[in-house]
Amino acid sequence: MSHSFGPKRADQQELPGYGTVNFGLSTMLTTAVIISAKCSGQWLEQCLVAVARQRLPRNWRLRILLGIDACPSTFEVAKSLRLPNLAVAYFPVHVGPYVVFNTLAYSDHFDAYIRFDADDVMLEDYLNAQLKLLDSALSPVIIQTWSIYVDPQLRPVSAPLAGGSRTQSDGRRAGTSDGQFLFTRAVWNRLGGFQAWCCHADTEFIRRASWCGVVRHVIPRYLYLRRVHPTSLTQSTETGYRSSIRRYYSQQIAVAHERYASGLQPECLRPAASGYYLCTP
Repeated sequence: MSHSFGPKRADQQELPGYGTVNFGLSTMLTTAVIISAKCSGQWLEQCLVAVARQRLPRNWRLRILLGIDACPSTFEVAKSLRLPNLAVAYFPVHVGPYVVFNTLAYSDHFDAYIRFDADDVMLEDYLNAQLKLLDSALSPVIIQTWSIYVDPQLRPVSAPLAGGSRTQSDGRRAGTSDGQFLFTRAVWNRLGGFQAWCCHADTEFIRRASWCGVVRHVIPRYLYLRRVHPTSLTQSTETGYRSSIRRYYSQQIAVAHERYASGLQPECLRPAASGYYLCTP
């Protein structure tokens, strides 16, 4: 699949293996927060309002791209929202969160991307703290923060983690979760996209980036609320930590690890994408 984003500006150069990146901050840069939503209408407004209220560095502007994954009830909620910089896309066929992300990420030119979930809530400074870490060249980097696990009513809760342990009763996790992170366009150019998996593709993306030499920064601050509920990707019986499909994907990641360790280069995917309807207020 070929995607064209127009001619390179004078402040752009090519990095070997990474494609076009920006040098200098003479023009406004755009960060895209891309959110896939399904069966999340009850939390959607809370999530999006928190995104829209984020403060950004002066040379950055925000785009919020919401992909409704074949869920009419969530779509009805999305259509009622009037928020600045929000674009809503309806996917009539269920494709999963990572195909939604691939599709919307290639819909325009962005300098940085944030993957975020529709049931989570950004706290103050979530975007600003991460964007301020980017250098003027927008070098290949992934940035993550700590989080607080909460119940559906946003009360701190002890929650199970992937390794079998749990958070403390205050919900605070002094570590990262693979589902929410920022990365630069250089990373996207190198990796091509997410695997078209129903879950665990965020972990695969981060691991593949690591084998490509992409630097990962962690901000040791609790900057978002991670909602825990029975239908979330990590908790549901179909895609949760103990599900058979997640174990299968973990095996695929392990096989790829061995392949890269033997000296083979990580793949640049030809990403799976899908058709959608763009909805305007």
